[in-house]
Amino acid sequence: MKEKNWLKPTLLVLCTLLVGGVAGYFISYYQNKPSAEEQKLIDEYNLLQDEWLYEEEDTQFGELAAKGLASTIASSANDPFTFYTSNSSDQGLATEGKGFGIKTHPYDGNLYVTEVYTESIAHQKGIQVGDVLTSLTSDGETYTFKDHSPSEINNRIASVENTVTFKGVRGEQELSWTMAPSEYSEDLISLLSTPSSSNGYTLGIRVNTFLGSSSLAVESIVKNYKGTAKKLVLDLRGNGGGYVSQASKMASLFVKKGTLLYRLVDKNGKTIEEGTQKSDPEYTYGSLSLIIDGGSASASEIFTLALRAGSNAVVYGDKSYGKGIAQNFKTFSDGSVLRYTSAYVYGPERENETMYDEGKDSDKVMCIHGKGILPDVPFSFHYYDYQLVADFTQSIGISENAQNFFLEILNGLDSSYPDSYSKDYHYIDAVQDYANSLSVRYNDTSYGEAFNEKGAMLKIVNDKFTKEEYDKYLEEYDRLTNEVFSA
Repeated sequence: MKEKNWLKPTLLVLCTLLVGGVAGYFISYYQNKPSAEEQKLIDEYNLLQDEWLYEEEDTQFGELAAKGLASTIASSANDPFTFYTSNSSDQGLATEGKGFGIKTHPYDGNLYVTEVYTESIAHQKGIQVGDVLTSLTSDGETYTFKDHSPSEINNRIASVENTVTFKGVRGEQELSWTMAPSEYSEDLISLLSTPSSSNGYTLGIRVNTFLGSSSLAVESIVKNYKGTAKKLVLDLRGNGGGYVSQASKMASLFVKKGTLLYRLVDKNGKTIEEGTQKSDPEYTYGSLSLIIDGGSASASEIFTLALRAGSNAVVYGDKSYGKGIAQNFKTFSDGSVLRYTSAYVYGPERENETMYDEGKDSDKVMCIHGKGILPDVPFSFHYYDYQLVADFTQSIGISENAQNFFLEILNGLDSSYPDSYSKDYHYIDAVQDYANSLSVRYNDTSYGEAFNEKGAMLKIVNDKFTKEEYDKYLEEYDRLTNEVFSA
């Protein structure tokens, strides 16, 4: 039997193999005798190494225990931001990659192009935002999107390695694009408008991410129009965040001296890092507007808090996501990475702060985790949920939340539907009513069947629901944009 020593100079990885899953546990290097719980795990680890029937236990234990520990701990705390990956590229933090360089959204069984990266093969071939992709052909075989689910379509596209031909439509025009996956770079920012007399000298920038060198990208644009732009609009909608450092650097371009940019606080309430504006802002505007919505999160919220407290920024739109926590990273010798939540993020309060009654305390800082940022000028329509995709085709026994979501979206599309279910009006009734309306509006009786042979929503009905809710999202998104730019 191998002699084991629990006082190893590295972290001891322990795992318990269970039917249907793996639970991983992680013991740090201690100088004193381990506790009873720690000793139990050490004994289990030694037992499995010595007597487990199968080979390669060392490599399997390390990988499975690392994954199991992160997922078990994270799920127990409802923390989706703590996880382990076998390599750094799977962390999803790169702004470069290989593929076609587009983002899409399910749309009537097809794919609506929502973004085309400037440095991508798709841009070179002429694909545009708003195009609808309907199929791809590879080695003489055509894969028609309407015959498959969104996840199946995305998996098929992700598996492409050689040249394929996409077919699609742009309005009434049928188009095709032949290309192979290539290297691409995501657009960190997008220029929405340049200053001119026709728009009141408004500079508009969409900040797509706080990854990469996004602060430098923004600075290069505002520097170019310094002295020309009188109004600045920064669109943060759908920006899920990135690095605290990028949010801090970008905020420092606009906020007054002495403004708190961010504060990281550990679980014991101790400040572990803080950023403060050290100089006067480089760029000021007569009007500074931010646009946020439910997709604005993390670093986007750090940036927003700093600007609303340290400049004349007015925040428009919908309540932000509410991610006031920060993650750290540990890269192991084999290249695998553990991302883990390590701190709460605090931002500055405004003078006479009214949001969540924060101004009633004396600390002058706040954390919006689990709450989100309330805009100064709320948009009249809660549109963000209209870009969410729900698959109702698998089972009639979908969750109550999903059923309520369906009725909520229907009400936004047509206020004639009941706003709640009752003993006389159930989810099934709502689906049938919607299917009947599709039959009339599209003059197609096949919609009226409503349900498939399993008793779940018919796919063509679900596809049309996805299209109509996304059309509503785009309509309201554009209306909000126009409201802010004309304010």
